Amino acid sequence: MSARRWAAELRYSARHPWARAGLWAAAAAGALMLAAAALWWPAQRERLALEGEIAAKRRALVQARQSDELGRAYVQAHAAVAVLEKKLQHGATQAQLVENFARLARRHGVRIAAETYDEGRNASGQQPALSAELSVQGSYPALREFLRELSALPTWSEVHEVRLETLRGAATQKGRIRIITYRGASPGPGRSS
Repeated sequence: MSARRWAAELRYSARHPWARAGLWAAAAAGALMLAAAALWWPAQRERLALEGEIAAKRRALVQARQSDELGRAYVQAHAAVAVLEKKLQHGATQAQLVENFARLARRHGVRIAAETYDEGRNASGQQPALSAELSVQGSYPALREFLRELSALPTWSEVHEVRLETLRGAATQKGRIRIITYRGASPGPGRSS
């Protein structure tokens, strides 16, 4: 179909009253759509700009919180390192460790039935260490508190193994605890070990 014939049929169709009403309705709908778009577009841009600002402020808030948390973690780690260095430099003798373990056990109602100590070094061979194996008896909460408070000792003491068993007919636990204590410089000639 040629373009002239198509244009002629379109003009002829436009003469019909319903076609004219449809064209007017389409023109009115188009005008309404343009008016709505003209009102919506600036509001949409403003909303997107506000969302961008909110997202930027959220990111800044999250970064500030993370920065605060990181700062607090750094301060805590710095303090923990200072305590650890102090503990690693502490040159406690075996007698002092025996006394510390006994005092801690008495404080929590734990009985140390037997104890053995073995002198050595840590895995890297750098730090002098003392391995202690304690045979203990006490209630479970008392033993738990005894183990928890080992970190309060002036030396760095790590629990390497705990084996507990419940005594029949009693609320008492019996077991063995292996503790490795890292110490500072070896005791001098005048100090007992």
